[in-house]
Amino acid sequence: MFKKYCLRVMLPLLLLMFTSWQLTAQNTAVPNPVAAANHTAVGKEKANTQTTGNSKLMKASFTVKGSVKDVNGAVAGVTVTEKGTSTATVTDNKGNFSIRVKNENSVLVFSYVGYKTLELPVAGQSQLNVIIEATSAELSGVVVTALGISRAKKSLGYSIEEVAGKEMNRVAHENVLTALSGKVAGVTINQTGGAGSSVSIIIRGATSLSSDNQPLFVVDGVPIANTLNNISQVGTDNRVDYGNSIGGINPDDIESISILKGPSAGALYGSRAGNGVVLITTKTGRGLKKMTVTVTSNTVFEKPYKFLNWQTQFGSGQFSAIPVELSGNPLTDPFGGLIQEDVGATFGGELDKGYKTVQWNSPTDANGNKIPTPLVSHKNNVKNFVQTGITATNGVSLAGNTENINYRVSFANMSNKGIIPNSDLFRNTIN
Repeated sequence: MFKKYCLRVMLPLLLLMFTSWQLTAQNTAVPNPVAAANHTAVGKEKANTQTTGNSKLMKASFTVKGSVKDVNGAVAGVTVTEKGTSTATVTDNKGNFSIRVKNENSVLVFSYVGYKTLELPVAGQSQLNVIIEATSAELSGVVVTALGISRAKKSLGYSIEEVAGKEMNRVAHENVLTALSGKVAGVTINQTGGAGSSVSIIIRGATSLSSDNQPLFVVDGVPIANTLNNISQVGTDNRVDYGNSIGGINPDDIESISILKGPSAGALYGSRAGNGVVLITTKTGRGLKKMTVTVTSNTVFEKPYKFLNWQTQFGSGQFSAIPVELSGNPLTDPFGGLIQEDVGATFGGELDKGYKTVQWNSPTDANGNKIPTPLVSHKNNVKNFVQTGITATNGVSLAGNTENINYRVSFANMSNKGIIPNSDLFRNTIN
C-alpha cells in the first residue's frame, strides 16, 4: 500500500519539476528573436550614424612643408601661394618652404621668373617635394627685321631691340625720338635744342668724326634720311634749327619700333645702314572685327629744378677794370670801358661795387647818347628767365577692317609751350 501511495504522490512531483527545469533551460539558452532582431538593428543604425559623421569631418588647417628644385638643384626665391587666398611665402636659400593652409583640399601655386607656374593640390599631405621647369618663352618672340621680314628673335645673328607703341605714349612727347630715350640699351638720344629742334640718335657710339653718325630710318618699308640740320655751324654762327624729318611723325600712330644694331643688321639696306637701322611700323586696321574710334588726350608739365652755378662777381670782359676817376690811374681801365660785351670772357669789371658804365640796355639822353648805369649782379637771372613748359596732345583715329581692305585715319594736334620763352611749337598731323 505504501509503495503505491509513494508512486502516486512522487510521480506527479517529478514530472512537474522536470517540466519547470526544461522551461528554465530554454529561456536561458535561446534569446527572444524579436528582441535580438531589434538589438541588431539599433546597433547597425548607430554604426551607420557614426560612419556618416566621420565622412562629414574635414581636416582642419595645418602646415605644409617641402622643398622646390629644378634640374640644377634647389631654387631660392620661389613664391608659394595658397590658391584663392592671400597666404604666401618664399623659399629660402636651400629651396625650403613652410606654409599654413586652410584644409587638405587646398591648392598651392609655385611661381618664379623664368619658370613655368605650377599648381599642386595638397591632398592632405604635410610634406611636398616640388620640381619646377624653366621656360624660355621670352626668347622666342617674333620681331620685324630688314625689309619688313618677321623672324624669331632667337634665330638672328645680330642684336635687335623692339619697343611697343604703347610704351612710346605713356608720357606725351613732341618728338617720337625723345620718347625712345632710356628704353633701348646702347642707344644715345640727345635733343640739340628746344621743342621742334633736331634729335640725335647714336647706336653703339659714334663711328665717324666727319659725319653725323645717324642711323637709317625705315617707315613702313620706305627709307627716310634723318640728318641733323645744325651741325655745320659752330659758336655764335648757329642758324635756325627746324628739326629733322622724323620728328613729324605722331607717336600715337606707331605700332612698334625695331632697332637693328651694327652693320650686319642692316646689310640689306647698303652703306646707308652702316650706323644701324630704325624700323618704324605704323598702326593699321588689320585684325579689327568692327570699326573702332580712338580718342587720346595727354598733358605734360615741364619745370626746371636744377641750375648751374654761375659766377656773379665779375661782368663780361677780359680785364677787371676800375674806373679812372676812382683809381686816378689810367692803367686800371686800359680798354676804355669796365666791360666788353663782345668778348666771351667773364672777367670784366667787378659787380655790385657801385661802378657805372654803358651797357646794352642803357637808356639814352636827349641827344641820343647812352647813359651809364650801375654794374649789378643778377644771381637768379636764369631761374627768372625760364618758365613752366606745357605739352598738350589730343588725337582721334578711325580704324576698321573689311574683306577687301583695312584702313586707319588719324588726326593729332600738339601744342607745346617751351620752358624758354618764345620757343613754342604747334603741330597738326594727319596720317
